[in-house]
Amino acid sequence: MIVGNPPFLGNKKMVGALGQSYAEQLRRLYQGRVPGDADLVTYWFEKARAQMERGHVRLAGLVATNSIRGGPNRKVLVRIAGSGTIFEAWSDEPWINEGAAVRVSLVAFGPGENGRPVRLDGVPVAGIYADMTPASSLESGVDITQAQR
Repeated sequence: MIVGNPPFLGNKKMVGALGQSYAEQLRRLYQGRVPGDADLVTYWFEKARAQMERGHVRLAGLVATNSIRGGPNRKVLVRIAGSGTIFEAWSDEPWINEGAAVRVSLVAFGPGENGRPVRLDGVPVAGIYADMTPASSLESGVDITQAQR
């Protein structure tokens, strides 16, 4: 089981904080799995997902800023939902750390159907989509977050 609060660092600040060489190597290593313009925290989500895929880990619970739900960051949750199940999530919670007030999302996931109850913001739901919205039991399993023009 992986439980953690990976570091947050916005995409545009990665080079300055980590150095150009490190940021480029990280992006190259995760190319095709994490968008190059995603925030640093998304790499931990993908690493946990990959460990599940290999059978090394059964469950993960990670904290991210609530920006994980949208833009290039959400693509990491799309991969998680595509290869497993987000079974517990808090989509938008306050977090105060060292005086900085931010909004966070807490995400617990595992491989496939794991028999766990699915809850979003403490409420039982039929499923959780990558944008942290609930799937209705009335839907026919159609994930509208995947809709394209």
